[in-house]
Amino acid sequence: MKIAVFGGSFNPLHVGHIFIAKAVKSELGYEKIIFVPSNISSHKEDLSGVSSLARLEMIKEVIKEYDDFIIDSSDIERGGVSYSIDTVNHIYKNYKFDGKPGFIIGDDLLKDFPTWKSVEKLKELIDLIVVRRLSDEKLDSNLPNYYIKNMIKTISSTEIRKRVKQGKTIKDLVPESVRSKIIKNGYYR
Repeated sequence: MKIAVFGGSFNPLHVGHIFIAKAVKSELGYEKIIFVPSNISSHKEDLSGVSSLARLEMIKEVIKEYDDFIIDSSDIERGGVSYSIDTVNHIYKNYKFDGKPGFIIGDDLLKDFPTWKSVEKLKELIDLIVVRRLSDEKLDSNLPNYYIKNMIKTISSTEIRKRVKQGKTIKDLVPESVRSKIIKNGYYR
């Protein structure tokens, strides 16, 4: 079985995340996409006030609708700052798969990828999958990777949080179950 790992803060999970997971699956033939929400992101500061467990619950609501998506809460359970090398080591210990797992990152993270913790070991363990978030052009990289020519969806978790705070609608930007939890629990206000 071919698997790909999709890590991130998912704060909140939005339709762009689902679109990317589906694009990776269909374009590269992965059978399962494993969503791994970070506990504390090593790449982004979180000022949202929404706990990692609340983010996990929102993701669980969505993932259960898809047979080919899995949620793995290991980064949250491990606690502390989440590093991709720890996530990938966990995947190797706990999943059966063919070849190397795919590892999905947005083109916005590609520039800093060489600075990630244990990046040389990480590169040995994964097939890097770069998805378009910012640029229509393939970004130059000295890294071996797969590049998905996905349609760019200009949706971001930051923008969604801002819209909620301003009292604007987020309908059609997030799955309905996520929207309901945000409203019910007063997240991002």
